[in-house]
Formats: sequence, C-alpha cells, structure tokens
Amino acid sequence: MSKQAIIFAIVLCLPVSNSQAAEWSGFAGLDTRFFTEPAAAATQNSSFADPSLMLQPEFRQEWSAGRDRFTAIPFARYDSLDTNRSHWDVREFNWLHKEDRFTVKAGVGKVFWGVTESRHLVDIVNQTDFVENLDSEEKLGQPMLNLDVPSDYGNFSLFYLPYFRERTFPAANGRLRFNLPVDVNTPEFHGVSRWHPDSAIRWSKTFGDWDVGVSNFYGLGREPRFAVHVPLLNNSIPIGAPTLSPVYDLIDQSSLDVQGAVGNWLFKLEAMTRSGQGHRFAALVSGFEYTQYGVLASSADLGWLMEYQYDGRDKSSPTALNPTAPPTYQDNNIFVGTRLTLNDTQNTQFLFGTSIQLNTQATLLSFEASRRLWDNWKVEIESRLFKNIPNTSILTGMSKDDYVQIRLIRFF
Repeated sequence: MSKQAIIFAIVLCLPVSNSQAAEWSGFAGLDTRFFTEPAAAATQNSSFADPSLMLQPEFRQEWSAGRDRFTAIPFARYDSLDTNRSHWDVREFNWLHKEDRFTVKAGVGKVFWGVTESRHLVDIVNQTDFVENLDSEEKLGQPMLNLDVPSDYGNFSLFYLPYFRERTFPAANGRLRFNLPVDVNTPEFHGVSRWHPDSAIRWSKTFGDWDVGVSNFYGLGREPRFAVHVPLLNNSIPIGAPTLSPVYDLIDQSSLDVQGAVGNWLFKLEAMTRSGQGHRFAALVSGFEYTQYGVLASSADLGWLMEYQYDGRDKSSPTALNPTAPPTYQDNNIFVGTRLTLNDTQNTQFLFGTSIQLNTQATLLSFEASRRLWDNWKVEIESRLFKNIPNTSILTGMSKDDYVQIRLIRFF
C-alpha cells in the first residue's frame, strides 16, 4: 500500500479519549506447498517444497459505550521461493462509528458481497490478493468511506473509494502463475490514476427466508486484462523475454445476489452485467446446496453443492496483443462439491470441489480440510489439481502446478 493511503487511514482513524480496554488477537502460521511436478517454465523455481511464514495481528479498541471502534489488522508473509509472494498489507485500519439511524466507517476496510461457493461475481469492492490463493477469497485492504443506513425498506450502503489497489501476481520465478509472468511494475490505467474516485452503492433486504442484494459499482475494475509487453532496444530490437502488463479499465457493473433457504435446500444466485471492457456483457453463477443433518446417526452434517457458471464477456481481440476483456476459465462451467462438517469440539471440516469447463473439459479439482489441534492451534490442508488444461486457457501456465499445502496456525 502507498504511503499516501496509509496516511489517509491514520488521519481518519485516530481514536479519542474515554476508551475501553484494548483487545489484541491474531495468528501466525507456517505454510508448506508440495508440488508434484517440476515447473512448466525454465525461469520458475522447481523446488519440490515451498515453505512460507505468515503473520496477522489484530487490534481493536472501543469507546463511547461501544458506539466507536478502532480496528487495525496488518498482514505479512515471507515466501522462500516467490519474491512477489513475500509481501505485506494493511487488511484493516479504520474507525467505525454507530448511531441509531446510521453507521459510518472511515479508513482501510474489507467488504464481502456474495453467496455462491465456486465464484464470487458480485464481490468487487476489495482487490484480490492473488499470490495468497487462486480462489480470489483473500483480499487486499481498501481505503474507503462507508455509510450504512438501515431502514424498514432495506439496508443501504454507500462507498467512496479514493484509492485503487492493484492485484498481486506471482513473480517470474514463482509457481501458480500464467504462461507469461505478470510484470506488476508496468500497469496501465487508461488516462486515470490510482487516485481515481471509485464509488459503489448496495441495497439489501431479507424477505422471509430469502436474502436479496442489488449493487452498482463505478470505477477502476479490480479484474485486469493483460497486454503482452516485449522490451525493445530503439523500439525495434527485442532485448528481453515477453511479460504481461495488467490493464485496468473504468467499468460500470450492476449486480444481483439472492440466497434462499427452503427446508434442507439453500438456493444461490449471483449475476452481474458490466460495461467498459469490450461490449457490455452478463455473467452469472447459480446453484444449490443440500444438507443432510446428522448423517449415519452422528452429529455430522453432509452438504452437496452444484453450481453453473456462465460468462458472456468478449473474447475477441482488436489486436493480437490487446484483448478487450480480462481472461476467464469460468465461462461455461459446472461445479460440483461436497462439504462434511463433523460438529465436534475440534471443528473438523472437509470440502471437496470439481469445476469442469464444458467446452474443453478443462478440470480444476480442489480439496480443503481443517481441524483444531489444541486450544490455540489449528491445522489446514489444501490441494489444487489441474487436469486437461488446453494451450488456449489462462490456466496453461499452471498445468504442472498440482500441489498439496499444509498450514499450521497458532492463534494468540
């Protein structure tokens, strides 16, 4: 994060007097990824194991009988192989003030929108921390001014987002990167700067067992497209390997998310339409989760998930090196999965999922499991497998990056 953004957050978030006791918490973790094959590119590190360390302390302090709260959550990771994955960020650094008729938050914050399991189409306020995980669930902190107004007609949220955060990407020597590495030092913004004033508005309301949200975002899109960059001498002689330059466009995105509970069924929908990256296009994720409670006469719950992903973005290119829309592999996919929750004192959980691209049969398999070991310790296992990846897919560079990750976490 830039110095200017940090100063913006600090100025807005200074606590006042009459404060209550401060609360400290957080966690530290050791990750190790084990890769089953050597890397696809010669520039990548082909080590079998990639250990890394992570740290996320959390500080909160309330005053004025809980009507004001200051939150600070920094994050840092050191990776032994990938220079870009060694990074730090301010996940949250904000002041929250509550009144009877509204709530205001100022500083750096995180906002999550969405209901589906396999893809979060409508979650657009925070930028994705792509070096942390491929599933786009890890987010960078976003400088913001947020006003929430609850009412009988629903909850209204307004956002002023004064500073743009660029997406993180693995380095040329890292794993789980695209066929060509992304040069994060050559971003393009098309006539605007990182200080472009983005804005968003959201309305949400519960109707019985159904939750509905409608949102609109205008500003620099968090999802970049890519242009191939070749270093040239005298504008004619190549002097280096080609890389991808991220291109961020001004977009206008409107979205809808719906979730409804009917007995053991949970129905989900996320849909959006976006302009600013080629022709205006629509995309959706829709499906269900069915839960069997107390399976095999135990306390465990077993959930079955299925979702369909559609994306109608423009895949044409005005030039060979300048596509009109960001690439995606989730444009005509079926996702199926199962979730097992043991409901034991160790909070043991398992999640297995498979996403299949119906046009090419490209398949991404994922597995996640977690279990508390003692009061302050937790172990997590994660795996990603890439199968039948065609040469035309954005995932081509990851076709040899099947891995198993073991994470040991200590809470404090």
